[in-house]
Amino acid sequence: MSAGTPFPDPDGARTILVVEDDDSTARATAYHLTKAGYRVIISKDGLAALTALKAWRPDALVLDLMLPHVDGLSIIRDVRRWSPDLPIVVMTARQEEKDRLEALRLGADDLLRKPFSAREMVARLEALFRRSDVRLPDDHPGGPGVSLGDLEVDRTRLEVRVAGAVAPLTPLETKLLWILVEEKGRTLSRDEIFCRVWGGQRAPGDRSVDVLVRRLRRKVDEAGGQYTYIQTEHKQGYRLQAVPKAFPLRRHRL
Repeated sequence: MSAGTPFPDPDGARTILVVEDDDSTARATAYHLTKAGYRVIISKDGLAALTALKAWRPDALVLDLMLPHVDGLSIIRDVRRWSPDLPIVVMTARQEEKDRLEALRLGADDLLRKPFSAREMVARLEALFRRSDVRLPDDHPGGPGVSLGDLEVDRTRLEVRVAGAVAPLTPLETKLLWILVEEKGRTLSRDEIFCRVWGGQRAPGDRSVDVLVRRLRRKVDEAGGQYTYIQTEHKQGYRLQAVPKAFPLRRHRL
């Protein structure tokens, strides 16, 4: 199979773009994803990946960070400009925390450290798809929508608006917002947020939650409107509460 050539397309299968310059890793990843029922396209460098993304419009992106021509971080940054809701899973052998946090800051939804199990990779992707596909019934607790200040969360259409404008949230940002909405007014610790967003236990000193909160704040608190919503409790965690922004008083001319 040549790079950029898809596997045969099972009826209704989702398309996954795998961006990996190591041939054995790319083929192994494609094999397990195909076995799980996905259609797979492989790109071996960053430039080819950007072309494939716009030509094939895949349902999810799985990519390495260290790539020829255009690196993985640049790809994430570019993709988030025109596709805020595309699920992105990063697979990397990098050990530096700053690289992993930068991937999350730019908009990655999940991150796998090499080596990882094929079953874990498939499970992470399926969790992202479930997050994107969920449609809650109107009789769900809290009803089909939640309003707080000038923030509106439409649970049925998975749409978030701030002061009437749609906020382009990624699947991970949407999940965090929903968790905060469900626990409105209650402070959630970083450990609890990590467990409910990613599953598993948060490592000591891990800052993934703070990075994700900053991403959500940029799109919700800093997007206009008259309120901030993601409030920090020092040394405790975060809670959802509408707090009016402090605007400078206008001076009246005499």
